[in-house]
Amino acid sequence: MTDHRILVIGDSYMTAEVFTRAFAQRGIPVHTATMTIAEPTWDASSIHEFEGDPAEVARLAQGYDVVAFHAAPFTADVLAALPGLRLLGCARGGPVNVDLTAASERGVRVTTTPGKNADAVADLTIGFLISIVRNVPASLRDVDERVAEGRPLAESTFEGARWFGREVKGLRLGLIGYGNVARLVAARARALGATIAAYDPYVDPATVTDATIVSDLDALLAGSDVVSVHARATADNRHLIGAEQIARMPQGSFLINTARESLVDEQALLDGLRSGHLAGVALDVNEPDGPWRDLVAQPNLILTPHLAGATHQTLARGADMLAAEIERFLAGGELRWER
Repeated sequence: MTDHRILVIGDSYMTAEVFTRAFAQRGIPVHTATMTIAEPTWDASSIHEFEGDPAEVARLAQGYDVVAFHAAPFTADVLAALPGLRLLGCARGGPVNVDLTAASERGVRVTTTPGKNADAVADLTIGFLISIVRNVPASLRDVDERVAEGRPLAESTFEGARWFGREVKGLRLGLIGYGNVARLVAARARALGATIAAYDPYVDPATVTDATIVSDLDALLAGSDVVSVHARATADNRHLIGAEQIARMPQGSFLINTARESLVDEQALLDGLRSGHLAGVALDVNEPDGPWRDLVAQPNLILTPHLAGATHQTLARGADMLAAEIERFLAGGELRWER
């Protein structure tokens, strides 16, 4: 281990301290640095979802052959400025802030932390599920209005008649995508009594015993009381769920998206809510150029600011996964999550 110089770079989301605790537990000596929030002065057009200036990364990482980080930008220019670099450990499932082509060309290995936030996202999805089928969003807005008007709350049992909802037991939950997160959602929902179906063209139905794999998306939509989106976003599946797909869902059904904003046409969601075809929607992501101002005005909508993976356990798990991966690298072993 002493033959390698290891740097960990913290940012506003995943601090250097989170990394150092994980590495210290494995006895791996590291140096630490923290990115400042700054506009890029070097070209960063080949990456996205990063924090800071590539020029600062190039300066911080000089002389290191291993770097662990979360949001630091590693562009082709940064990699060119770091000829001694051998391994990048990115604490994300998808290293979108790394120019993978440039890394490969320079012989720099890249490893990641797939599934580090799966439990956290699954938990929030179930929280969303219970909230929307029980009319929690609209009832909370009613409470706010009562407080603002100085009216008492919950005077009588009979007030609950305004908010009749559904129990999870017996609900038909349709999952779009059946990867790490969706499988955890399925296990949690099944424990609450829901029945589970999933659509994922990349999954072999013969390998799945805990859900019914549906080969047709339209069939999944038509047969689900609640649809939850867990697919990976690609160039080919933008607005996978649009007006046509929402129309195939049963009257009074619900939709949850804790995956990526590009997967759902939010104007179609808004139209579905306004018409009453959708009884409730929960989103942890939203389209920046979508009708979010109108969406947040809908009483039966939950919109949170992409917090599904934001737990202390997620950060610690990601740091430990990278520490374990770098430990394997230092020992000359195989990397588990190399890209």
